Amino acid sequence: MKYAMAEMSVKEVREYLKTNQTIIFPYGVVEQHGYHLPLSTDIEGAEVYAYALAERLGCIVAPCLNYCFSGGMLPGTINVKPNNFSNFVGDIIESLVLQGFLNILIMPGHGGSESLLHLKESLRIQKWLNPALHKAMILFLRRNDFSERAKAALQEHDWHAGKHETSMILANRPHLAMMDQLEMDTPEIAELLRDDPDAYQKRTSFSGLRAEVVNTVQRPEIKVGVMGYPEQASAELGRQNLKDMVDTMAPALQKAIAMAAEARRSGEMIEIIDNEKLKMLKL
Repeated sequence: MKYAMAEMSVKEVREYLKTNQTIIFPYGVVEQHGYHLPLSTDIEGAEVYAYALAERLGCIVAPCLNYCFSGGMLPGTINVKPNNFSNFVGDIIESLVLQGFLNILIMPGHGGSESLLHLKESLRIQKWLNPALHKAMILFLRRNDFSERAKAALQEHDWHAGKHETSMILANRPHLAMMDQLEMDTPEIAELLRDDPDAYQKRTSFSGLRAEVVNTVQRPEIKVGVMGYPEQASAELGRQNLKDMVDTMAPALQKAIAMAAEARRSGEMIEIIDNEKLKMLKL
């Protein structure tokens, strides 16, 4: 089976849609990842995870979108404003749904909160305004929403270009790793970034009032931008993380896809009243 949509022909996609309406859509960003990892690290990660999951689910993968908002300002980083990114993704998803895809699984390779939050709300409103999208199930595939191992890793204060991202590259794209070039910012800056991954931002205000839109820049004293412990990385850890992602995510997604198919057949949806109370609702 071909897993890459981009390598398929029109005829092959048409035949695929007769029996399977699921597609994984990965996105990443071109951004600073220290001196030991490539600018494409988040793109590589999105594709590695997307294709591993596609093989387990038996579905295809859309071409990866390589740009979104980083916020970093070191050389090589390419920033796309969150609203432009969200509009672009919305157009892609709308196009996929109009072709017949009903289960859109979004694989974020970049964990930036600005892009993710903006995109989730933008897609919710897009579905709100466009009834053609109402039967489409759109899911975000973040590991820590499915895996206890991934949740525990968040407590390690290992973030950007740290142990886990470096391990992913060592395991799956070893030719791109440059461990002999590994450097960190000063110990004070490195610890600041481990403690708070958003501390790379320097925000200033004229008035000090919460109502003011602040100025934001990357702290000029940051020269490398690693947020974590890349020296602890290993290819074995990267392989373990990939296996954990597939093993924990695939069963949950298979169940969700089956539930969506039944909801489309029966016309019954789950109404979300608040975070704890759910009830059935007719489509």
